[in-house]
Amino acid sequence: MMQTSSLYFAALAFLISPWMPVLMFLPFIPWAWLISSKLEEDARIFQLNPQKWNSLHLTAGVGALIAMLAIPIFWASWPIGMLILFAPILVYWRVRNESVPESKRFYLTGAGLAARIEARRQARVAKDALIQFVDAKGNSHGLPLKDDPEYASHMLAEDLLGPAIDARASRIEVAIGSNGVAIAQNVDGVRFQRDPITPEQALQLMDYLKQYAGLDAEDRRRHQTGQFQIVRPDGKSELTVVTAGSSNSQVLRIDIDRTNRLNKPFDDLGLLPQQLEELNTLEEPHNRHGIILVGAPPGQGLSTTLYSFIGRHDAYTSNIKTLEREILVELDGITHVQWDANNPEIDYASHLQSILRRDPDIVMTGQVRDAETATIITEPGIEGPLLYVPIRKANIVEMINYWVKLVGNLKQATRALKAVTNQRLLRTLCPNCKQGYQPTADQLKRLNLPAEKVPQLFRTGGKIQIKNKIQTCPICQGTGYFGQSAAFEVMLIDDEGRKILTKGDLKAALAHARRNKMITIQESAMHKVINGDTTIEELIRVMAPAKNAAPAKSPAS
Repeated sequence: MMQTSSLYFAALAFLISPWMPVLMFLPFIPWAWLISSKLEEDARIFQLNPQKWNSLHLTAGVGALIAMLAIPIFWASWPIGMLILFAPILVYWRVRNESVPESKRFYLTGAGLAARIEARRQARVAKDALIQFVDAKGNSHGLPLKDDPEYASHMLAEDLLGPAIDARASRIEVAIGSNGVAIAQNVDGVRFQRDPITPEQALQLMDYLKQYAGLDAEDRRRHQTGQFQIVRPDGKSELTVVTAGSSNSQVLRIDIDRTNRLNKPFDDLGLLPQQLEELNTLEEPHNRHGIILVGAPPGQGLSTTLYSFIGRHDAYTSNIKTLEREILVELDGITHVQWDANNPEIDYASHLQSILRRDPDIVMTGQVRDAETATIITEPGIEGPLLYVPIRKANIVEMINYWVKLVGNLKQATRALKAVTNQRLLRTLCPNCKQGYQPTADQLKRLNLPAEKVPQLFRTGGKIQIKNKIQTCPICQGTGYFGQSAAFEVMLIDDEGRKILTKGDLKAALAHARRNKMITIQESAMHKVINGDTTIEELIRVMAPAKNAAPAKSPAS
């Protein structure tokens, strides 16, 4: 009886008090505006199931209202109602940020807010500045004054770097030759042309970027490498600058966030489950011996694969060493050694022999260019350390033939081989805008695919529809692709396969590997097409590229 009286008086107090209904219903106004005008459209853009989230928000609104009316103590019911009302928004925020690129994420507090405040402050100081440079020594440099001679160079640098980063470019190249200036950028492995500038502007730009990378701007011939950072309102990027030249040409190459791009987990390279299982057997201590030839044509991700291969081994229980001509990534626990080509006292072969004499468990070499180095690699034999040897050739046949020719002795070249891999990089379909379609019977026949195993394939989209309006996909910038994955061919060489190779019968050795269910690179690529990871067009572009194809024109971004 007393409890009923308390509820009655609480309800009466609520009806009499003029401010309680205001406090109760006032939060619903910004909540409804946020859901209807912002979050629903955002969920449609990034295809995050807006119907599901709208239902969740509506349920939370009803639940919050019931909680505030049902709990008699207002100062307890109101906070509980607010928590119920806004909890799905916080959940959506977290789920969304895990699903979209970093540049598209929401940041309301902490570093994100601080970055936006700093960006606004800089914009007030210099409205034209979009990029801040942090040189090799860690010093920050903003926009020069308009009467400063470096002002024009800074704006050229912004015009070069800003659009490239927005387009997710991994590399920019500026080349000055007898025919003028050529500028290109690589996005997901495809080379796009950029609008040219004059040779005078190009030299001005090169000298400006050299100073931030800590290079000698006056030396236009020597091969130089340096690094610096740029800071934009949406984040920071690390740039690796390489310059070289001659009497009639100058070349500038800029790799964007090279360390992050090369440091890729082993499971994310693109190996099929069977191939992963085969290579994982070589991690076991009793099987961690011999030579693995790791190959790919130029520009097909060989360096990334090499670092991933050695990075999968436990560096704290294994002695892992490298001898590289240029260290691109330093992995924890691994001893990276850079060979100095300018040191006449020790050549590459001698340096590698010195490393092998210290009984390492795993070694990664640089590209082998001479018979002496190749011979030293084969000396430990099948009981020696596990050696990863890169070879830039188009397929496994070319790799083995090159290796045998380099060593000069068939039996010595093949006696320690444990595996040979080759790969191609395929662009991955953008998950936000890819479009499924049913292939025709003729298409399936030409692809040698059974209809019952291929319910649908996928093609590029590049566009999405939001409320009957077609827009460019914000994830892939309209290209239809987002990132790359490798298609692999892995040839494990068992005792029988080595016997066949020592007799010089490469064709029979490949047939033996195929009987052991080796997956060819074409089969691996087709598997990615069937899984919806890439397209038939991309497979054809990579596996059968048109000769002398000109670079594509870069998107406006």
